Amino acid sequence: MPNEKPPRGLPTEAESAEDIEILEVVGVDEDGVPIETADPDDVEVVFEAGESVEKPEALRAPLRPSHEELDLRERLLRLQADFENFKKRMDRERYDHFRYATFGLVGRILPVLDNFERAMTAARPSSSSDALIEGIALIQRQLLSELEAEGLRGMESVGETFDPERHEAVATDPDSPLPPHTVTHVFQKGYFLHDRVLRPAMVRVRVDESQSGPETSDRKES
Repeated sequence: MPNEKPPRGLPTEAESAEDIEILEVVGVDEDGVPIETADPDDVEVVFEAGESVEKPEALRAPLRPSHEELDLRERLLRLQADFENFKKRMDRERYDHFRYATFGLVGRILPVLDNFERAMTAARPSSSSDALIEGIALIQRQLLSELEAEGLRGMESVGETFDPERHEAVATDPDSPLPPHTVTHVFQKGYFLHDRVLRPAMVRVRVDESQSGPETSDRKES
């Protein structure tokens, strides 16, 4: 009958399709006994003793850098060395700049220091106990102390061997008992600023005329 309804209590085809749940699919043998199958996640792979997996020839051979890679590596090392040298040079130049920043200023103050020396030398024989002279001496010491704090050092030239980098010879002394080429007198004191010559000393130098005489006569004869 087209309008025949299914008996009450039995599920319809749609309801039965929704309620079906597949728990596990197993295989059976010819007698209907289920066949046990191993879980794919529990499969254990066992290698026989002495069996090794061979690597491809490309992986076994050590990789050798190409000529371009060697060239790039060498250029990189050179650039790195040049950069390190550049950093050191810049640090040294920066240090020298701050260390000798007052080089010109201290050099311009030296004539003032010389005038204090001349004033003290001229005033000492006449009135060494004068308060004015003592005040000038105090100002001189204070000025010298401030310049020494900037790195100023005086040269001690008398008795030293003549050095053209530190001395300027303005006169000769043939009668001094000191050895030849020795500074015998200082006309103007020389100074250092740190380890650089700020002003060479103007000096008189001992010379030996007995040695220079024959050379001079030989030159005249030639």
